[in-house]
Amino acid sequence: MKGNLLICDDSPSLGKLISRRFMNMGIPSEYCKSSMASIRNKVSDGKIYGIILFAFRPDEKLLDFIRQLSENGILVFAGLYTTSAPVHNSFRRAGAARCFTMPYPTGSLCRTVIRYTECDGSLISHLELLLEELGFPRRLSGFYYLAKAAEIAINAPERLWGGMNGIYEEIANAYSSKASLVERAMRNLADHAFKNGASARLTEHRLIEKPTNTELICALCDMFSRL
Repeated sequence: MKGNLLICDDSPSLGKLISRRFMNMGIPSEYCKSSMASIRNKVSDGKIYGIILFAFRPDEKLLDFIRQLSENGILVFAGLYTTSAPVHNSFRRAGAARCFTMPYPTGSLCRTVIRYTECDGSLISHLELLLEELGFPRRLSGFYYLAKAAEIAINAPERLWGGMNGIYEEIANAYSSKASLVERAMRNLADHAFKNGASARLTEHRLIEKPTNTELICALCDMFSRL
């Protein structure tokens, strides 16, 4: 990880507090005011790799600014003072790596940013991050199988048309398992995700019953493509 993480907030006390928390976790960080002029000034020296900013609404100037930052390879984490899905989606479409609803625990914020900065940039890593953020339990093997299945489907959507057997077999080969165990592990994951609400969040509450493996894969592909 090269450079600093920039914490942008109109409150110096809060911004510096978050910055110190990251510093205590071994992540170089610094604080600046949340104005776009202040952020541009900090970014101009080329030492910033990520930015945490806070907003109430999807101002077009701010969204354009996030697009510019994202295009320049700078990770943007947006703390939003609303639970509105359209607002969160507008920031994601603009290029925000992660949106979180304020108030958000500082410790959880630090861990979230660490996970994203440590991501190797591969498709499957991003799918795993999305699943984790939605509440799918990483401790279950089905978590990794679902991410792998979505990766296969995104790269070759036609694979889903021929049924799941070939996909289960490919996943089993990738993880030194058996197709029947992969299918069972994904069903077990679906059960856990249904009980803890993760599958409802993934499908935006369109499904009221426990989803099938195929439904989970399609929902994950759909959400990922829209983000």
